[in-house]
This record gives sequence, C-alpha cells and structure tokens, in this order.
Amino acid sequence: MALQHPDRALRILIAPDSFKGSLAADQVAHHIAAGLLRACPGSVITALPIADGGEGTAHTVAERLGASWLTAPVIDANGAPIDVPFALCKRPDGGAFAIFDVAEIVGLPAARVPVAQRSTRGIGQAIRAIAAQGCTTIVLGLGGSSTNDAGAGLLAELGFAFNDGGIDPTLGSLDAIDSVARRSDAGWLEKITLIGLTDVTSPLTGPHGASVIFGPQKGVMDVAAADALLGRFGEKVMAAIGGGDHADAAGAGAAGGIGFAVRALGGTLQPGAAFILDTLQLDGAAFAFDWVITGEGRSDAQTLLGKGPAIVAALARRHGVPVTLLSGAVDDNADLFRAFEGCFSVQAAPVTLQYAMDHAGALLEAAAYNLARLKTC
Repeated sequence: MALQHPDRALRILIAPDSFKGSLAADQVAHHIAAGLLRACPGSVITALPIADGGEGTAHTVAERLGASWLTAPVIDANGAPIDVPFALCKRPDGGAFAIFDVAEIVGLPAARVPVAQRSTRGIGQAIRAIAAQGCTTIVLGLGGSSTNDAGAGLLAELGFAFNDGGIDPTLGSLDAIDSVARRSDAGWLEKITLIGLTDVTSPLTGPHGASVIFGPQKGVMDVAAADALLGRFGEKVMAAIGGGDHADAAGAGAAGGIGFAVRALGGTLQPGAAFILDTLQLDGAAFAFDWVITGEGRSDAQTLLGKGPAIVAALARRHGVPVTLLSGAVDDNADLFRAFEGCFSVQAAPVTLQYAMDHAGALLEAAAYNLARLKTC
C-alpha cells in the first residue's frame, strides 16, 4: 500500500541497528536516508540509530544525548590493566546515568588467555569507579564478551566472597567453590541502580543458555560441562542471597552470564533497544511518523527475541504506523514476515558475504531508493 500525503511532507523514522562488521548504526541510517531522499526529496526524515545492548550501545546512547566521556582504570579479561571509557548522560527529563559496554573490558577480539582463565572482575572495578564519581544509576551494555563465568569475577569484586575470599573465580575455578557469602562491605550497592542492557533472552543455563548458544564462539570446547558448572555456581549464589529466579530470567545468559550477576547484585535487565527508545522519550505524542524503517546486519528467528528491529516494530504498531525491515540478509521465516509490513534485503542479486559487507553502504542506499519508490508511488 502506497504512502500518500499530498498536503504535507512524508515523515519517516529511520531506526536501524548496526550491520555488524560492516557499518555502525549511524552509518546505516545515513545511507538509508540518502536513498530515501533521492526518491522522495521532500520527505522529513528523523534518523535514530539504535543498539540492542551489544557492542556500540554506549556510543549510540551517548551520541543521542550529548554525553561527556571519562575513563576508569580496570583489568581486562586477561588480567591486563586498561582504561575503560564510560559516558555520563542526561535524559531529556533531567535524569542522569552512566553507561559503558562490557565488551570494552572483556571483548572477544582482545582475549588472549584461554576462556577458562578469563575474568569479569574488571567490570566490577568499572562499576565501583563510576559509583565513586557520584553516579547512582549505572547502565551496562551486555554483549560481545569473551567470558563465560556467570559474572563470577564481577560478583567477587563487588561484594561476594567465594571460599572466604580464597578464590578469585573464573570459569575454570567455579567447581572449586564450596561456599558463597555476601561480604559486609557491599552495603553501598543498595544505593546504586544497576541496569543491564541485553540483546538476547537466553537464561543462564540449558539448551538456550550462555554456554550452549554462545560458548563455542568463545572457545568453550565442552559446552555441556560448562553449562553444568554455571548451573551449580548459580545455585550457590542464589542460596547465598535467599533464592530467586535470577538464573532463569530472560537475559541472564547475556555476556556469558553477566546478566545473571547483574540480577544477583540487585540490578535489572532490559532489552537495549527498549531502553534507548524510552530514554529518548520517543513514545507518546513525539511518535509522529508516517513510516518507520528499521534493520540490522542479518534478520532471522532471533530478531523477534528482543532484538532492536523487533522493539522498534512493536513501538510502531502501538501507534498504528507501518514499519519495514531493511537488513543485510533476511531469513525465510514466516513469523519474521508477519512482524513487519515488508522484509527486504539489500542484496538485489547473488553476491558473496564479503562483497555485501564491503559494499553495504551503496547497497543500502540503492535498496532504500527502490523501497521508497515502491511505498510512495
């Protein structure tokens, strides 16, 4: 169905995620906008690059809010000292928060030691340093981690003692933990609002958990054994804090189980894209668009499990606005096709993956141009 508004300019929201390994979200939005304006030069376009909790989330949020950047000294997953960047942001309603990506500390590309030895302690050090700046709301972009320790190092840094402090936990030492207890010096955490932004709905363990789904890409060879380790560790932590469903919560398996640790520390988990849209207060009267375009590098069944395009689509539907998916690749999935008013790939002809990644900008612009002519004719 064509979009026709002869009495005024067409109002289009472009809200894509990044094309991982090819284009950042703001670059994706730029190329889509260029194609649309070639076809509909009078359109009023709002570009809102989004992120879903994975790498680049902090940058995306900070760019939209005009944040200031600082650094904190921490150790990375290998135990080496680094300075991690974090952004101090103010919401349009005056609220303030700090945000950083865990991938800046424990990212997979920088991992050098075996996965069994990688630590998440540096994430706790970052939270501690940010809190020392007076920030009471701290947001973590969960995604792209090289670790698979259920956030044990993070917990050890911020207020848990394992074997009375005798173990600095990693995946490889989880089974040696006999006792877990909250330390008496963890009271300051009660004044901190901790929010983990997730791009997955995986629980900590099980067939859809951290080890089974994401472990192999991090170097976990025996995923069943790792899954069992995280399960036993999770039970001990939950027993120490009086129970709870933290291991089964959606997103607990994010970042190798850091989502679980955030919950165990009293924090909450949110889909990254939903947090961004809420932070920018786009819902309500501000959502005055005729058409929404979203997308990502590859869309498949997982897109509907809390990924950015699905969150954008849900928001558009609430306002009765048609939403189109324009991604690098789109799987043949009936549920995906039902979620959008059209699903399109940038690839107009058979090409190699490398070609598509190298020419993503031009392919996006051409696809957006053709899509706009289809929708507005």
